[in-house]
Amino acid sequence: MTPTATRIPAPARWLGLGGLIPFFAAAALSWAPNAELGQFGLTALAAYAAVILSFLGGVRWGAVLGDPAALSRWTPLGLSVLPSLVAWAALLLPPAPMMTLLLAGLIGQFVLDTRAASRGELPDWYAALRVILTVGASACVAAGLVAAIAIDA
Repeated sequence: MTPTATRIPAPARWLGLGGLIPFFAAAALSWAPNAELGQFGLTALAAYAAVILSFLGGVRWGAVLGDPAALSRWTPLGLSVLPSLVAWAALLLPPAPMMTLLLAGLIGQFVLDTRAASRGELPDWYAALRVILTVGASACVAAGLVAAIAIDA
């Protein structure tokens, strides 16, 4: 199988799906009836979403390392550091805006990654994997956003 094949390599698929476990666990915890436990769940969810968003930027950085033309332009590397900056800024905000910015960051990075895959900058299978993982992660962050709004209400 070629690196651009649409079949997701098994390790990437299973590690990616395993990476959703902390999202689901923290999102569920954010809805705990105990206020302290719910707040802990929100904090855990935001921290993990920020780490993953930074990781996604690192993927883009790594993708251009072997491309001297891309390394000579600001946009490819600039877009690769943007997710970390968005994640960091989000962590400085109150819970509802924090979750909103993290959700926007995950969706925005998904759009950038799928466009990059359509241009051949990332493998097709990566774009397919990102659909699955972005839906799962975004649903969890959205659940955390709703929980944060409910806590403030």
